[in-house]
Amino acid sequence: MTARTGAHHAQTSADVERGITLLPVGATEQHGPHLPLGTDWWLAEAVALEAAKRVPGADVAGAVPYGISPHHRGFPGTVTLRTRTFIDLVVDVCVSLEADGRVPVIVNGHGGNRGALQVAVAELGERGHTAWAVSYFELLADVVEDVFPDGHRHVGHACALETSLVMHLWPETVATDRIPEGGTPPGWPDPHLFSGDRVAVYRRFEDINPTGVVGTPSLATPEAGRRLFEAAAGRLADLLGTIRAEDGR
Repeated sequence: MTARTGAHHAQTSADVERGITLLPVGATEQHGPHLPLGTDWWLAEAVALEAAKRVPGADVAGAVPYGISPHHRGFPGTVTLRTRTFIDLVVDVCVSLEADGRVPVIVNGHGGNRGALQVAVAELGERGHTAWAVSYFELLADVVEDVFPDGHRHVGHACALETSLVMHLWPETVATDRIPEGGTPPGWPDPHLFSGDRVAVYRRFEDINPTGVVGTPSLATPEAGRRLFEAAAGRLADLLGTIRAEDGR
């Protein structure tokens, strides 16, 4: 099979190769004044494509570019799906992939999708289907601490992590002269990516920070992005090996 399922011609059921199909999901939303609107789904797709190269029998479906982003709608350019719409879309795609003999693995790049993906996986299970979901950035907490001093305080949204990754992969898309200085104003619950808080609340991003940023993008470098990308792809590839063993294929 080719790297992207969308590149296939129609096949008969006898032609379909049993294996893993990664489904990148993300969002189209503000990423501060310096990063592209497509950052979340671009990164999810890039990590998925690199990981799939390392795992025999794995391929990558066309990315879902829209996610759950109402908390970013205070910034122009953000497009959001209703939570139910997003869950239904993911469930329907995974059912189709599984019907073709594939193991669906959802690779997420947007923090706002995490809760809905847990619901989607649960609904699939209730209907007798198996799918897996992982947010690529959840694989990187220790790497972030190694790459950035006091790293957990510098990552959240359009942050040191995302800015570094985009600098590494698509440097021409970063408006380096518009990267905001400083960090995120204090708030509770902590809005950063690896918050230790056990409490959740809905907040609009313009209320958290008028720049739309959580974290410290001014610390970003292309070299940090290279290290983070390599770790994300490698750890996702390792995870796919574990999923394959668990699935028995």
